[in-house]
Amino acid sequence: MIKTIELRVYGMTCDDCVLHVKTGLLGASGVKDAEVSLKDGTALVHADDTVKPETLLSLDVFRGKYKAQLRSVKNE
Repeated sequence: MIKTIELRVYGMTCDDCVLHVKTGLLGASGVKDAEVSLKDGTALVHADDTVKPETLLSLDVFRGKYKAQLRSVKNE
């Protein structure tokens, strides 16, 4: 089963930021796809049901310039 985890992402200011956050998310085990929006300041992560939101929030990409907050989790 796949689930969608929506994150609010703080600190993104340009397209390079979006790419950096997306690459960081896609590098996480169990993540199938990620859609990152600079305009909305969000990331939609499509992942295996084994992926915990806390795991995504603790990724290296969110330990420096960028911060993230959980908005929702939807099972598909």
